[in-house]
Amino acid sequence: MKLIQRDVNKSLLVLNMFFLLLFLAFTVYYQIALKNTLKEKDGYSQKIGEVTAQAVMQKLNKSDVAKELALIDKVVLESKYNELLTQKEKLEEDKEALKGEIIVLNSQIEYHQARLEGPVAQFRLVQEKNDEIQKLNERIGLLCSKISSYNITAKECE
Repeated sequence: MKLIQRDVNKSLLVLNMFFLLLFLAFTVYYQIALKNTLKEKDGYSQKIGEVTAQAVMQKLNKSDVAKELALIDKVVLESKYNELLTQKEKLEEDKEALKGEIIVLNSQIEYHQARLEGPVAQFRLVQEKNDEIQKLNERIGLLCSKISSYNITAKECE
C-alpha cells in the first residue's frame, strides 16, 4: 500500500505542479495581454487628445477669422452710416431752407395778389395774418403753461 500511496502522492504533486504552471502561464499571458491593451488604449487616448486639440485650434482659428471679418464689416458699416448721417443732416438743412423759401414766396404771391386786387384784399390779407398770429400766440401761451406746469423755464415764455 505504501507504494500506491507514494505513487498517488507523487502523481498528485505532479498534477498540482502542472495546474500551478498552467495557472501561472495563463496569468502571465493575461497580464501581457492586459498590458498590451492598456498600451493601445494609451496610444488611442493620445491620438484622440491630439485630434481634439487640432479640432479646437481649427475652431478657434475659424472663430478668429470670423471675428476679424465681423470687425472689418463693422468698420465699413460705421463709415457708411456716418456718411449717410452727414448726408441726411445736409438734406434736412436744405429742406428747412426750402421750407423758409416757400413761406417767403407764398407771402410774396399773396402780397402781389392783394396789391393787384386793391385795398380791400390787402385789408383781408392783413386780417388773415393777424388771425394766424393770434392763433399762434394762443398756442404759444398754452405750450408755455404746460412747460411751466413741469417746472421748466423757457426763454420764450418769460
